[in-house]
Amino acid sequence: MTLRGFLILGFIVPALTVLGLHWNQRDIERVMRDGYVTTGTITSADETPSRFPFSFDHGWPRYVDEHLSIGVRWTGKDGIERTRAGIGVSSAFAARILVGNQVRLVPVAIRAIDEDSSLPVIIEDASERLQHIRSQSGFMEQLTVLLAVLLVAVIGWQKWSARRHGLGPAEIEERQRRPFPVYLALMTAMLIPFGAYMLVSSYLEQRAAAEMLDHGDEATADITRAVAEVHKAGDAPSYLVTLAWTDKAGQRQTFGPTHISAGFWRQITRNDVQTVTQTKIRYLNGRPDARPLILGDAAEHLAQDRVGVTGGAVFLVLGLILAGLTVRRFRANPNAVSLPAGRM
Repeated sequence: MTLRGFLILGFIVPALTVLGLHWNQRDIERVMRDGYVTTGTITSADETPSRFPFSFDHGWPRYVDEHLSIGVRWTGKDGIERTRAGIGVSSAFAARILVGNQVRLVPVAIRAIDEDSSLPVIIEDASERLQHIRSQSGFMEQLTVLLAVLLVAVIGWQKWSARRHGLGPAEIEERQRRPFPVYLALMTAMLIPFGAYMLVSSYLEQRAAAEMLDHGDEATADITRAVAEVHKAGDAPSYLVTLAWTDKAGQRQTFGPTHISAGFWRQITRNDVQTVTQTKIRYLNGRPDARPLILGDAAEHLAQDRVGVTGGAVFLVLGLILAGLTVRRFRANPNAVSLPAGRM
């Protein structure tokens, strides 16, 4: 694959993802607005394959934007029993219906429209789904724009280089067919931004936590929400809380959702139901973006930051090494041009 072909493919994939997310958001909002309320029963659950995140229900192709999708059966207003599959659910809802690798086939409140082109919406999961879709859409839109800019830049550079060197059409085509190391480039594109983000964000959180322990303000925070999330059947859940407190200036502050340890989760819940509504925290006054330090979970917080800094540095270094290999392989692989007969 050539560099231009790689960028074209890279542009098409997120662009189609944005369209799929837009359709899903539009459909959920329409069903929540125009649909009727009824009770459905979960009939199945399937993990979404990362290579082909689509489902085909009654002939309609749908982009599944969550790690888990379920099937739901209900009786419509017309008395006809209906079953739909490929209904994406949030990680928080997945944690409530999964027990290890098994799904609980339980009744759920839904909104539905009796037409084949529409999926029912799990009422208690609607806000989580819309929030996740909007977050994904924003990222994918930015990625689409970035790849479009890179594609235009590469095409412009190739044309400018051809004019500068006075290349003919055959020579231009020969250069553009230079093979591009796709897999190395993909690994580089994933590792460098991921490693850089992980390193910088973990370092900033580590430094903020040290400041909180040193001279941060202490407060009693309300745990306004505590949820478990499961991204894949059989995986251990991750736990998150949302915090709200009044700072020393009398202003109400909120933060979250933020990760907590399994140990702290057991302290604030019983049988996975929240029983504790408040906890002691330290925070930095005037910096609402800084993650507050839950004193009962401080050791886990600090350990996560250390792992994040180390892991981010490792991913970043690996990404830079692969970037060097990608450039080297690309430059070392021009198409071989055979010499005319008789010239040795």
